Amino acid sequence: MMIALAGYLTGLLLQGTEMKGYGVGPSELLVLSAIGVLIFIIGEVGKVPMSITNSLYMSWSALVLYMDGSLPLNFPVVLASWFVTPLLLALIAYFTYPILAKTSTSSNPIKRLSIFRFMVILTVFLVGYSFGANNLGLMWSMLGFRRIGLIGIVFASTLGVVATGRRTLGQFSRGIYIPPPVSGGVIQLLSFAALELSTVLAIPISLTLCTIGSLLGISMARGMRMLNTQYLRLVLIGYVATMLIAFTGALLVVKLV
Repeated sequence: MMIALAGYLTGLLLQGTEMKGYGVGPSELLVLSAIGVLIFIIGEVGKVPMSITNSLYMSWSALVLYMDGSLPLNFPVVLASWFVTPLLLALIAYFTYPILAKTSTSSNPIKRLSIFRFMVILTVFLVGYSFGANNLGLMWSMLGFRRIGLIGIVFASTLGVVATGRRTLGQFSRGIYIPPPVSGGVIQLLSFAALELSTVLAIPISLTLCTIGSLLGISMARGMRMLNTQYLRLVLIGYVATMLIAFTGALLVVKLV
């Protein structure tokens, strides 16, 4: 968790400002915060991973629609990327996993263990880095890239990792799958690549979405032997519910206020 946290903060500081164009005013920020807290509570109570990133973007889009009378210009691109990205990751994972799995089994066991340990440290940091740049960068953008906002995000992300990170991540990993070394590495590397590309394009994207796409590809390559489809279905329901609740909730709140 500490390696992931170091990645979060490094990515936020070095690349967070690439998530431009999502700034909001004080009143709109209150609406986004209220919806984000609601999504967080629903996810914690239901023990279902729900994307705060999706919540923030959909709420922000609803506010733009209310104020400007039209959806954001990048709305079709972002929505399309949310559906296309997991399919592309699944396809890439389907073809790359068997090659890497075969290569790893043919190497010396001691050497393989050393490589695995290094790979775990590297991939955890890289995923944390890309998450910080994209997801936390989106939050910082909405705060106008102000220094006080940066301090708040650093404090909140640190507290979140220490207080609830182990329980949330543990629930997610136990619910969907227990990754063998190679599959876990492939999932994290593909997730990093997808998040990093999305950051360069200033497209917010959920780490959960990238993980699910990569996992599906590996599961298909392994004959669907490592996937808990019932829990996956629950995660997908939570994913769609996040978008619907955030969008409609933001519209209702801003109209009532």
